[in-house]
Amino acid sequence: FGSSLRLGGPSRRLACGKVPVTKARLDGMVAEGKRAREGEEREVRYLDLELATRENTKPFGYFIDDQVENPGLGIPFYKTVIEGANYAHATWKDQACVRTSQIHWREDHSVSWLERHMEMTQGFVIIGKNPGLFVFGEPTHDREDLDEKQRARPDPSRIKVLIVPAGCGIILRLGTWHDFPVSCGPPVSCFILNTEEVVAALASMGAAAPMNHGDCFKLRLSDHWDFTLKFKDPRPFVRQHGLCHVPPPMPPISSDYGAGMLRQEVKGGWGGEARVFVVPVVNVEVFVPGCGGPAIQPHLQSVPEVANKGWRDYGNRRGLQRLSDMFKSLGIPATAVINSDAAKLEFVAKALKESGWELGAHGINNSSGNA
Repeated sequence: FGSSLRLGGPSRRLACGKVPVTKARLDGMVAEGKRAREGEEREVRYLDLELATRENTKPFGYFIDDQVENPGLGIPFYKTVIEGANYAHATWKDQACVRTSQIHWREDHSVSWLERHMEMTQGFVIIGKNPGLFVFGEPTHDREDLDEKQRARPDPSRIKVLIVPAGCGIILRLGTWHDFPVSCGPPVSCFILNTEEVVAALASMGAAAPMNHGDCFKLRLSDHWDFTLKFKDPRPFVRQHGLCHVPPPMPPISSDYGAGMLRQEVKGGWGGEARVFVVPVVNVEVFVPGCGGPAIQPHLQSVPEVANKGWRDYGNRRGLQRLSDMFKSLGIPATAVINSDAAKLEFVAKALKESGWELGAHGINNSSGNA
């Protein structure tokens, strides 16, 4: 029927501790967070990804793209050139220093560090063909609605994760909280405007640790908050928006899949005096058209994929409903483990809602290997 029946012992439930970041949830927690107590699970909050624009970068700095900023500077030598005036608020103290860096992919999507500079406006320009991910927090040092302690920390409700396209960049405002750029899959190269003072201070650190010298005030966020901020995997985002010269490959499963889940064991005696207990488990699987996925035996794989099309289509369109009716008539409770893409199929969602079964997660779909 396109759905498999499995026999097994008592199921173990998983409760997800990941909670998406919303402004309402962060209100009232302005940089006054508490450290998690020893042995206490740390809540995980996700930050959404946004494409960087002139508009959404205004709280953090001055966006650099192919549009001329402050045009009209009167330099008479070149008639075909539109000259832009200097950035009025950009400053690098005594003298700017410039360097480049190349950032490679990292599996951890946690926001672990944020820093700010009060005597220079650091600049980042993405060069090459691939975008970069930036975590920015609005300046807090001059906010009148915060006390002195709060002004020395980022405001979690005013932190954004922005994807800066290749060929664009940003000059930060004084006091903007930020971390170093992050790869969106392929390596990303960056041209950086800094000061010798800040570079020397960072290079003087024997190990990664909080610091407050050389115009670099850098915080380890776990020292100040009892939750962890994470950004979503940027690879689907940059693929969707066509931001990479070569779209980054998608892994079979995210490296942080299952992070934050808590295992709750079934208590003893749950089965009464029964020595054997059968739990029917129905697989509800979804396949991308033309892609049978790794579950299909190698000798049956083909393009277009036809070997299992019939049972797959019938299973979700009618077999699932027949299984539901059968278990209802027998009075047997069942559990369905479901690819999340099944939610897009109205007839599947309807059958599952009417079945009365318990539902469990079974990855995204069976074509990608994310099951």
